[in-house]
Amino acid sequence: MVYLVMDSEQVRSLREQKGMSQRQLAEASGVSKKTLANVEAGKVRPLPSTARKIGAALDVDPRSLARVASRA
Repeated sequence: MVYLVMDSEQVRSLREQKGMSQRQLAEASGVSKKTLANVEAGKVRPLPSTARKIGAALDVDPRSLARVASRA
């Protein structure tokens, strides 16, 4: 089985390219800093609504932040 997960490295890379701290991205997206830190660390799979908020704050389609993963 395959499913989509948010690519934590892509989120971090885009945030850094935009010169944003985690706090700044959290404020811009309306997502808590703790949630954002956990997303970037790959500890959580965000809800689709959270992915949309992060994508909007980074000015990208949230689907571009996803990668395909297989479930073991």
